[in-house]
Amino acid sequence: MLKNLSYLNLILSVVYFLSYLQNAGYWVVSGLLSVIVFNWLTLLSLDREQIKWFVFQWFFGAITLLFALYIGYSALQLLLDAVEHSYYPGATVGLVAAGILFTLLLLFHLFLSRAKKE
Repeated sequence: MLKNLSYLNLILSVVYFLSYLQNAGYWVVSGLLSVIVFNWLTLLSLDREQIKWFVFQWFFGAITLLFALYIGYSALQLLLDAVEHSYYPGATVGLVAAGILFTLLLLFHLFLSRAKKE
């Protein structure tokens, strides 16, 4: 399951990266790249059956956690703003849904991969 979740997060991060690259700032691009690196390191450690995380996994795991919280917070703020103004275009609803789903999958992946190592 962890391997499938890693592949799913890789696909979602690439899709998110390609979809919002033109409007994305430095934080989003660096966060998405850290997600890609963290999932790649997770897949690599699963293939090698490595038990302990090494420094790079801790580093990119922390950045991925911060990025997941940032994306979730941004999605909730966008949702609250849309509700406040009663304005629900398709792009906003899609961005909110994708942001919340991506956040939940990233958090689930982080906690599942950490629990798998112990």
